[in-house]
Amino acid sequence: MNPTPKMQRERVSHLKGPPDRQARVRSVVVWLSVIPASILGDMICHAVLNVDRPRWLDLANLVFLALLLVITRVVSGLKPLQGYLVSLVALDIGYAVGNLIESTSRWAAWRARVPTHQFIFADSLIELIPCALLGLSLIGSGMNRRDIFLQRGNMSAPARLPFGLPAISWKWLGPFLILFLAGGLAAQLMSTVRPDFRTVQRAVSGLPWAIAFAAFNAAQEEFRFRVVLLGRLIPCVGAGKALLVTSVIFGLAHWFGHPSGLSGVFLAGFAGWLWGKSIVDTQGFMWAWLIHGLQDVVIFLFLLMAGQ
Repeated sequence: MNPTPKMQRERVSHLKGPPDRQARVRSVVVWLSVIPASILGDMICHAVLNVDRPRWLDLANLVFLALLLVITRVVSGLKPLQGYLVSLVALDIGYAVGNLIESTSRWAAWRARVPTHQFIFADSLIELIPCALLGLSLIGSGMNRRDIFLQRGNMSAPARLPFGLPAISWKWLGPFLILFLAGGLAAQLMSTVRPDFRTVQRAVSGLPWAIAFAAFNAAQEEFRFRVVLLGRLIPCVGAGKALLVTSVIFGLAHWFGHPSGLSGVFLAGFAGWLWGKSIVDTQGFMWAWLIHGLQDVVIFLFLLMAGQ
């Protein structure tokens, strides 16, 4: 029988050693893993050092993760984190392959002559490489689709809100978040992408492409940034910390994306937390995919109206 998240949590609770100390050490390792798991190194090169991304950065990230894996083998109580770190290694290898492809002269020449809305479609296809390796990393883990939330889930489940706020059904909260996040995203894109609403006909014509891109991109990003990592992390550190860690990684990934910059990092991080919360509450990915996908439709249409 495959172990469920509940069974895994029970195993973790019976590890030897003081629970509080183990929790603190696990927390330190998990937060350190954000450095190689995110594009933090790229951001420092770009925004702080004002230099091009060094070619050795991918190798440095993998070495960092390998060191954390060694630590989980020698420090008592950290063994449950090995599956999570193996997933990050798989992702980083996939990112390194993608970076090699995008660093070729042929790719650079193609990128220079195509509009942004075509580039992000191709870039999303490249991200299938880390997705595939992440999937392969689950072989032998004993985890099934339910453990990594690859199911529809209960879309009417109650949303357990922070700060003592009353619970509300996701059948109401989901549609509200679609509109609420779309409004914030549109405001951010107005200042960064600068769409020309006189070209709205271009957006109408490109709507089928926008929907296709959004459906695909949201699916691969939810798999890559959330469902697997949450399934790996929650039994080890709890849902609250797992949501924060995955949201930080997702937010940082948008420094160069859409939405972009510092405001894009915070907006994407907040949205990622909400989507992760929907996954945890409903025990499925459907609301996260729908809300995420509709935000991607907005991005694609705004790029079209901006002529990008």
